[in-house]
Amino acid sequence: MVEIDVFIVWGSPASGKTTYVKNHMENGDMVIDLDLIKQSISMREKTGADDNLLSVALSIREHIYDLISKRDVNCNNVWVVSGLPRKEERDKLEYRLKATKLIPIQATQQQCNDRALGDNERKDKAVQLELIDKWFKLYHYE
Repeated sequence: MVEIDVFIVWGSPASGKTTYVKNHMENGDMVIDLDLIKQSISMREKTGADDNLLSVALSIREHIYDLISKRDVNCNNVWVVSGLPRKEERDKLEYRLKATKLIPIQATQQQCNDRALGDNERKDKAVQLELIDKWFKLYHYE
């Protein structure tokens, strides 16, 4: 089994997860982000891909998770970017991927709303605000 570090970076939409990973990753690292998978198979903006491709993107992510869990990837570190508002979801993914560390990106709902509204890559602002609201309703830290 190849020794790699797996970091699960979790938090609300627009909390700063992607920015955190961009600031901490190194050349040779792998990043798994459902939005980026959808973007790669649709050629749409990161948050602009229609949900008709969601099942395909989820299947691709599951395959990548299987490769990571077997350490059948050739990279230095793995960064998993995900919302994971429920602790049991985080724990399950941590166990499955044999994660080195879970990294919470904490921001208030207002901060996330403000960031989403100011982010030109997030085209449908109403949907973004709805996703943020839903995340905070589901959120459970401990």
